[in-house]
Amino acid sequence: MLVLCACLGLAVGRAGAAGTIFWSSQFQDLLFDSQGQELDHSFAFEIGSFGSFIPTYANMSDWEANWKVFDRAVDGNGWFADDQFFFGAADHNDLGGSDSPAADPLDVFLAGEKAYFWVFNSKALAAGSEWALVTDSDFFSNTGDSWIFEDSSDPLYFGSDWMLEDADEIIVGGLLNVQGDGEFSTLPGAFTLQTAAVPEPGSALLFWLSCSTLLLRRVSKRLGILA
Repeated sequence: MLVLCACLGLAVGRAGAAGTIFWSSQFQDLLFDSQGQELDHSFAFEIGSFGSFIPTYANMSDWEANWKVFDRAVDGNGWFADDQFFFGAADHNDLGGSDSPAADPLDVFLAGEKAYFWVFNSKALAAGSEWALVTDSDFFSNTGDSWIFEDSSDPLYFGSDWMLEDADEIIVGGLLNVQGDGEFSTLPGAFTLQTAAVPEPGSALLFWLSCSTLLLRRVSKRLGILA
């Protein structure tokens, strides 16, 4: 009941804005960390955009510098660990910005920018950090709206509903029973979202240097440079 009242309060309190973006998981969702434990109170959930930057497992160290937070849910304020449920709502104002306290007032979310969900217990690339980053690419099967920011100055724009269950693209972590890039200790029997252990900068660099070296050797062999 408390959660329902909070949702209704957000909806009423934001009436008349250029557009309101509502985002959430399901109540009692299946949200796990890399060890198969339910996500706890230390986790935070953000929606936002990278603008023209394309996030990949290879450039994780650049994510935070390019990330624009549209809204955030944290313990007791949008994230209810005991219920395994998160939700949020923020105005996408007619200047293209977000009215969320978590957003940078200078950030603008332009029409056509792709939205992402970023789940983490720390944004540091360090031991103990867990991340998941997912987005939505197949809009036709959505229960909600497509995860694309619209033109907030359009008088016919009223906002969007972005649901975790509509996500279908994994950048890091696991989604809908499929594990993507990242480090995992276990595979839950069923899950909506699973965070992955974040590789420390040294191990990530070593991994990508190894891949680059292997690729270079293959190319060199094809060109007859190496025996």
